[in-house]
Amino acid sequence: MSQEKPQSRREFLHAIGSLGGSAAVYQAMVTMGLLVPKDAQAAINKQRWQASASQNASANKPTIAILGAGISGLYVAYELKKAGYPFYLIEARARPGGRNHTVRAGSVLTETDSQQVCQFDSHDELYFNAGAARISQHHQHLLSICRELKVPLQALVNDNPGAYLHSTSAFAGQPVRGREVQAALRGNIASLLAKAINANALNGEISNVERAYVLEVLKDFGALDNSWQYSGSTRAGVVPGSGGLTGEVAKQALKFEDFIFHPRVPFAANFAQTYEQAATMMQPVGGMDKIAYALAEQVAEESTYGAEVTAIRRTTNGVRVEGKVGKQVGAIEADYAIVTIPPSVLFKIPNDFSTQAKIQIAQVQYAAPTKIAFQSPRFWELEDIYGGISWTDPEILQLWYPSGGFGMSQGVIVGSYLFGGEHAARFANMSPQQRSEFALAKGERVHPNYRQNLSRPVSVAWSKVPYSMGGWSSSAPSSILQKPDGPFIFAGDHLTHLQGWQEGAVISSLNALANLASMVNA
Repeated sequence: MSQEKPQSRREFLHAIGSLGGSAAVYQAMVTMGLLVPKDAQAAINKQRWQASASQNASANKPTIAILGAGISGLYVAYELKKAGYPFYLIEARARPGGRNHTVRAGSVLTETDSQQVCQFDSHDELYFNAGAARISQHHQHLLSICRELKVPLQALVNDNPGAYLHSTSAFAGQPVRGREVQAALRGNIASLLAKAINANALNGEISNVERAYVLEVLKDFGALDNSWQYSGSTRAGVVPGSGGLTGEVAKQALKFEDFIFHPRVPFAANFAQTYEQAATMMQPVGGMDKIAYALAEQVAEESTYGAEVTAIRRTTNGVRVEGKVGKQVGAIEADYAIVTIPPSVLFKIPNDFSTQAKIQIAQVQYAAPTKIAFQSPRFWELEDIYGGISWTDPEILQLWYPSGGFGMSQGVIVGSYLFGGEHAARFANMSPQQRSEFALAKGERVHPNYRQNLSRPVSVAWSKVPYSMGGWSSSAPSSILQKPDGPFIFAGDHLTHLQGWQEGAVISSLNALANLASMVNA
């Protein structure tokens, strides 16, 4: 029997492309080792760093200055400590974590024009994640740190169909449950598609054999009746008092035209379907800063807090970092500096970076998110809401319910979370007292008993927080800053495709460590 000539790589990929298109070719090239997916590069950088650390275990190691004790700087310090490198970790704040900031009773929240002291009762479940507040289940580098340092995690309810969707311009201005909108979206879209198939409008797309099968799928997907109409379903909820002994009666279906022309409503209903979001996500038990403090504990001896960097200079053999602690000024010298200070702050610090690096740093734009939280009796649990997010008008946008402490008498509710834009700018320019009144006035449109329950507000506008001056980069990652600039190595989530996520901070740290390994081994 004659043997067929084996296919070359080129022929094999061409055949796959003929069948599956460019996406199939890309996946095949990844499988064959011809391409490295973005997320896999972080694992490769970690391997490079660990191999270098092991190779140089007994060699004289260079000294490193780490500027900034956010998650990126803390993780760099943690890895350097394990590898036996001498280093200094310098942070302007009195605490670790950067934008990983959990506010509790007695916490001080400072902005450029105000200062607030949190008045929550002292309890493990009464806290406010002013910055980072959720972890995706596929953020494995960050989750591996939690496992390694034994930071306990719990589920965060990110999407709760029992929470509300509200818009003053839809549903006659009344809040409705998320499940009502989701059921109406699925039902009406499935109905439209089923009618198109029955009208032979999709003959070129669906064969006669497939037609009956697709119609049955649509009927189940949209909870359609035998006339291919969506007229309501218990998926949307039931009439109060209809369950139990009397059986279930489906709520009257929302009218499609009452909300489909309000784009924010379908967006809110589908928010958790994006890759970085999910119905359930993760959070540390007791607050997001448990991660920052777990890392900080490992490198406490090498860390200096309350030290503001005032200049970053080159020397003949490395770097000189100038700074001040209170009124006392000083400087340290090191062979390399790993700079994790956000560009929104860094561009104002005198430095000896290259012209290209300076230009890139100055061009990074930052989002300006805002948040406000209140302590309150858990009235939302009496409305069958346990965790999740209610969506309302864009002036305050989101209300977050706590994902822990269920059944307690008190909880902390986030009364607004704005990602940026004009509404966040207006919120940021208010005084803390004005923010509270504004959030209460808007929130009581969602919960009529809102104002009478909420108290002890604390808010944050990240564009006005010293040493951050913004929430996350809204610019494309700079390939120039992803590489060393002489003795300077940059790190931070702004250098990754996961901007605004702690996973991005860790990935950038691994890139910085891999860059350091290459320079040390050169």
